[in-house]
This record gives sequence, C-alpha cells and structure tokens, in this order.
Amino acid sequence: MTDEHETNNKAKLFLERWVHENVHSTVPVDDKFEAMQLALRCLKDADNEGITRAELEAAAGQDLVQSMLDAQKASADARIGDILGKSV
Repeated sequence: MTDEHETNNKAKLFLERWVHENVHSTVPVDDKFEAMQLALRCLKDADNEGITRAELEAAAGQDLVQSMLDAQKASADARIGDILGKSV
C-alpha cells in the first residue's frame, strides 16, 4: 500500500509541477487541440520520469486532456485576476 501511495504522490507532484511550468494561457480558451498537445508533452515528460498515463490520470482525477483544458482555464482566470487586481 505504501508503494502505491508513494507512486500516486509522485504522479500528483509531477503533474502539479508540470502544469505550473508549462500551461500559460492568457485568455480563456476551450482549445482541445492545444490541450491534446499539452497532454502529449506531459505524457512524454512523465514517461521520462517513470510515471504512466494511468498514474497521471489517477492523480488528475480525470482524463489528461480534460485536465489540461481545466488548467488552461485556471491559468487564464488567474492572469485576468492579476490584470484586474483581484481573483476571478
């Protein structure tokens, strides 16, 4: 059980770090193509660190493409909030 928990934690930390470093939307978008590209890059980088797609999706709690769409929206919302000087 501990190994599974450590694997899940590793995948979660990886995904959080990867999104923070790689998803920088400045306007609200619903660009599935871009989300798919981000998901593929994330999968490639995760594979290099020994993390599987299943582990990433378990960490995200959903499909990785949908996770990237959500991350794009959150990034854009944060950017708009910064511009307006408040949270959106």
